[in-house]
Amino acid sequence: MAPLKRILGAPTAWCIGMGVAIGSGVFRTPGAAAESLGTPFWIIAAWLFGGFFVLMAGLVTAELATRFAEAGGEYVFLREAYGRFVAFFFGWAYTIFVIGGGAATIAAAFGDFGCEWLAIDAVWSGWLAAGAIVAVTVINSMGLRTGAGTQNVLTAVKIAALLVVIVIGCTYGLQSVDWTPTFTADASPNGGRHWLALFATGFLPVLWAYDGTTDAVKMAEEIKDVRRALPRALIGSALALTVLYVAFNLALLRMVPVNAMAGQPFVPGDALAAAIGPAGRNAMLLVAMVVCLGSLGSTVLATIRVTFALARDGLTFRVFARMSRDQAPIPALILAAAVAVVLVLNRSFRQVLDIYFFASAILFGLSYASLIVFRRREREFPSTAFRCPAGPLLAVVLIVIQMGLAVNIIHDNPSDALYTCLLLVGIGLLYLVWRRRGTDTPSHSGGAD
Repeated sequence: MAPLKRILGAPTAWCIGMGVAIGSGVFRTPGAAAESLGTPFWIIAAWLFGGFFVLMAGLVTAELATRFAEAGGEYVFLREAYGRFVAFFFGWAYTIFVIGGGAATIAAAFGDFGCEWLAIDAVWSGWLAAGAIVAVTVINSMGLRTGAGTQNVLTAVKIAALLVVIVIGCTYGLQSVDWTPTFTADASPNGGRHWLALFATGFLPVLWAYDGTTDAVKMAEEIKDVRRALPRALIGSALALTVLYVAFNLALLRMVPVNAMAGQPFVPGDALAAAIGPAGRNAMLLVAMVVCLGSLGSTVLATIRVTFALARDGLTFRVFARMSRDQAPIPALILAAAVAVVLVLNRSFRQVLDIYFFASAILFGLSYASLIVFRRREREFPSTAFRCPAGPLLAVVLIVIQMGLAVNIIHDNPSDALYTCLLLVGIGLLYLVWRRRGTDTPSHSGGAD
């Protein structure tokens, strides 16, 4: 199969990272973070640490993606570092848990916000979510230019909406903020746990708000001048998101006391209601729906390239490697939509989020470790690749953080962690069956630009 056409420029690559990341997390996270972290100091610290995490991830993945500028991102890195079994394991697990689970999590939030905005029973939330999944699947099926153009527009709308909230918070926010860096057991309803465990619990939803910042790597084969454009997009989106998110949460803290935030599912709506009245909450609900819809579209647009690459290498059914004339992997899009709909109709937002992050910790930990493998394997650094400063050290730090989050999920939600582990084991066993069928073929090489 011929390499994909390089259609996307650096601005679109930047918009993909911003578009995927700015979604349900920015609305859902403030209440969960306040409940676990307890004070403004640690809330803002978590958002700053999240920005540092995605900046490290962006630097590491920029090197990996410019080494192997193919569709599929982390799938390709693992294939080249560890071989086809690990690539098979990652690709199938990613399709189920990350593409399907990530889309389901965003869609679940869309459904919840939609039910409140329409003033209908929450029983319809799952069906609204399923409708959103179908809608973005149809848009992305129209072709890469249509899908990318739509997400660029929605990304601009999302950034503008967050900036409006920041301005309102600075203008109308009357709350004084206590910046005392206290972090005691009494600061959280989870009293008695070690502060590091509390921070991890509060950091997990914060990380969800940043998740997807590096998803442009999955479209490296379709980005022009990838060696320059991709690192700039990844680093730029990490820095821009950090500034935007910290300012947004500072604005919320000026409008809503931290103790009133704790455990609330929609703090931005509460904040605007406090600042400008009930109409503010309704306006924020509509904004949240648009934001989630845009994030859902961007997520599917980028991440589905993993399933496409898996099929192109013969490690899943070849029908999922089919591209339309307009460069849309329609069969793979339908598969992702089906998985997401099943999850969103059978699991709550928090359950899907825990399953997503537990699987992601394992899968992305392997991906970051691949940089260490390549550095040790090669005598000379490839001239076509971006060199990550302190690459192996950053990779180790990222792996440690991911494993820490996985352990915290096992502690907080062992049943969903066990459910995820059983499915991961099943995927490993599936490879034996797949190999016996004799359908996997030598891996494709797209090459760098």
